[in-house]
Amino acid sequence: MYVATLNVVDGVEGVNLVNMTKPQTGCLHDYQLTTQDMKLLETADVLVANGGGMEAFIEEIVKQEPNLKVVDASKDIEMIKDEDEENPHVWVSVTNEIQQVKNIVAQLSEIDPKHKEQYEKNGNEYIKKLEALRDEMHKDLAPFAGKEIVTFHEAFPYFAKEFNLKIAAVI
Repeated sequence: MYVATLNVVDGVEGVNLVNMTKPQTGCLHDYQLTTQDMKLLETADVLVANGGGMEAFIEEIVKQEPNLKVVDASKDIEMIKDEDEENPHVWVSVTNEIQQVKNIVAQLSEIDPKHKEQYEKNGNEYIKKLEALRDEMHKDLAPFAGKEIVTFHEAFPYFAKEFNLKIAAVI
């Protein structure tokens, strides 16, 4: 979410973007808010979240910070169900990541209409890069269509669906 939002708000006067999470190998499902995070959120106007159940702490934040606006980047994206739960790793599909950028642009534009044109311009420029990446990946992965893959995390059903791959196992 940080990279997508960074591209959308690039150069927008008065917007200060902070990544609450530190670079890590693990999944954000297990992220625990720190005291520093809560202090930061007390002064924030907007929290951009993946949504789809990724950030379990969102409800707690909304209760404690009722004026904080939450941008749900996964809004209206069809979720894949893993057993009984929806899989929130939608960005692993480049097509879904493009939709998340569109969602971020639309929701930030609604919250901050003064900068709508710049959000849209930045978002469109980033989407063009993502579309080029998607086209390249489809071309490169086309010979593997229908093949089985083994993944190291439950995040890859969206990737497999986009590139017509089958997940044989998750390690």
